[in-house]
Amino acid sequence: MDYAYYYERMNTEAVGRYDVSPLLADGDVFANLVADLLDPLADDYTRVVGIEALGFVLGGAAAREAGVGFVPVRKGGKLPLRDDEVLRREVTDYSGEGKTLELAVGALNGDDRVLVVDDWIETGAQMRAACDLVESADGEIAGVSVLRAHRDERTRDLFERYDVYSLG
Repeated sequence: MDYAYYYERMNTEAVGRYDVSPLLADGDVFANLVADLLDPLADDYTRVVGIEALGFVLGGAAAREAGVGFVPVRKGGKLPLRDDEVLRREVTDYSGEGKTLELAVGALNGDDRVLVVDDWIETGAQMRAACDLVESADGEIAGVSVLRAHRDERTRDLFERYDVYSLG
């Protein structure tokens, strides 16, 4: 499917951002979205990482469809682990607010090729931090797959460094 197929099914009247909930509520559309997110990399990954929160929904479904494990990148303070068991990255996200993203130590290893999944890349800050966490955990980024990625000065480095696949 192309981005227009998904765009016409999103709530574009939502406050602040587009609401992708209608894409998840329709089983056929959701299945198509998961298939499209997985399509560019075939089976060239061993884990899917999803960024909280919509990356959990899309990444979890993608991991299940691909038959690989899912590893969450959580917002700060959400992992029920001691400080020495968590990798952290500070980030200023699309809203302009400072946040922390976290990944459990040992969730990935040097053999893991990772597909990072989320709904949107606007400024690139969260995706950049998530990819950095994966690499700090000895994982290799096989690719990044999102519904929509803005391609501009703020995100150029992501497109140069990683295989970023965006439906729109």
